[in-house]
Amino acid sequence: MDNRTGLGNIEYLDLSGIKGVFKCLFLHFGCNVLSHCDGAFDYWGKGTMVTVTSAASTRPTLFPLMQCGSGTGDTVTLGCIASGFSPSSLTFAWNKVNGPALTDFIQYPPVRKGDFYTGVSNIRVSRQDWEAKDATFRCAATHAAGPVEVTIQRPNVVIKLPTLEVLASSDEDTKVSFSCLAKDFSPNDYDIKWLKNNQEVTNQIFEMKTITPEGRKDANGTTLYSATSFLMLPSSEWTDGTELTCQFKGKGPTFENSSLTYKVTDTTGVGCPESDVEVTIEGPTMEQMFLSRKGTVKCNVKVNKPSVHKIWWENQDKQAIAGASKSPPRGSKEISLPLDIDYDEWSRGTKFYCVVEKNDWVEPRKTPYERIPGGETQRPSVFMLPPLEHTRKEMVTLTCYVKDFFPREVFVSWLVDDEEADSKYKFHTTNPVENQGSFSAYGQLSFSLEQWQKNDVAYSCVVHHESVANTTKAIVRSIGYRSFQSINLVNLNMNVPETCKAQ
Repeated sequence: MDNRTGLGNIEYLDLSGIKGVFKCLFLHFGCNVLSHCDGAFDYWGKGTMVTVTSAASTRPTLFPLMQCGSGTGDTVTLGCIASGFSPSSLTFAWNKVNGPALTDFIQYPPVRKGDFYTGVSNIRVSRQDWEAKDATFRCAATHAAGPVEVTIQRPNVVIKLPTLEVLASSDEDTKVSFSCLAKDFSPNDYDIKWLKNNQEVTNQIFEMKTITPEGRKDANGTTLYSATSFLMLPSSEWTDGTELTCQFKGKGPTFENSSLTYKVTDTTGVGCPESDVEVTIEGPTMEQMFLSRKGTVKCNVKVNKPSVHKIWWENQDKQAIAGASKSPPRGSKEISLPLDIDYDEWSRGTKFYCVVEKNDWVEPRKTPYERIPGGETQRPSVFMLPPLEHTRKEMVTLTCYVKDFFPREVFVSWLVDDEEADSKYKFHTTNPVENQGSFSAYGQLSFSLEQWQKNDVAYSCVVHHESVANTTKAIVRSIGYRSFQSINLVNLNMNVPETCKAQ
């Protein structure tokens, strides 16, 4: 019995073997250990393994892994998972296709789950080799039931240049404002520059990076992005003959020298009626939605010419919502109007409208907000990755890997001995990444090596997602230094209804 968790049904494992049914998937990848339990809480301690089987040989299935994103540094980590094989004896081999064998790889002992085994190998290759044209690597596994292999190749990056549009407006004869909209480009790696008479402008620039509405793709399935850059100049610098250029240029080797330019030459009567106003909707945080079951949507209005008369929120029937309106003070250039919504409205995708009324507009401008659920919910799998066993760094990082969930909204929090992690800890969660209709994300907790080496402290990641039943509310994974150090595996628990102080 683990006194900290108060849970029973203990199974044991040490480096010499396995007792009972092995329910844990153990994966070392990218200098981290990835562990996942599908069943109840398992505590791994000293024990004895006895394995007797008469099952026929079963050939493994190989799955390739590659590093998420471009990463940094001179190397890229690749991985290979062999699953569903029996007996346990298996040997990995790596090579570059049409090249020599690679020997600088790591193979980890196979792990048993039910009647079958899972094995893992990973290798680091140079970034130069990985980014070479047509670079392909092969992972092969030799097994009694027959050999298998799989190839890993860097995905092709589709380059799509944007449509550029520049809008301009004057502000009471003191300033001239310009906005450059780059619409529907890919990948999301770029620079936007402003040039005045062919000289780069390095100040008075404001940039807002946005992604087009979720699910926005072109006919070939390429995700499209948009970005807007703003430039504000004194009117004295905008004289007859002035030429202003908005230049979009993709970054990195995949974009090569792709760029677009949009030029504006000074004319009288600068400005367009609706270009004076920019309306953006800021949705509620996932922390608000999953922990408080309510949140705040904000309508943010930025104007170049301060003449907004009124702002208000309407419901999906386009009826004004009581108490959700504002008449900004004269001369206001930035206005924000909040709207409180509850979890049910958010989860159903109830639509609301932010309405802006301007003195010189014939009709108010309406900007919708709605969360589009779409599709059937899919419960996430949660894995805990502890730090390196032999780390000598002053800081260590625990990683909570959340994968295969839908929809994309997820919230990851951290507990230290069942108390919310305070300011001594640094933590963040990556934006969810889509892969074949589901999403994955990483949550990380960083703290000192001295804190990690305290044997009586348990660290837990808590994953909130709408697919998790209301009775459990979250999926919890826990780990402590003692269990990791002594047996190289992780203490895990699953679906704890409410976090509570361990007894």
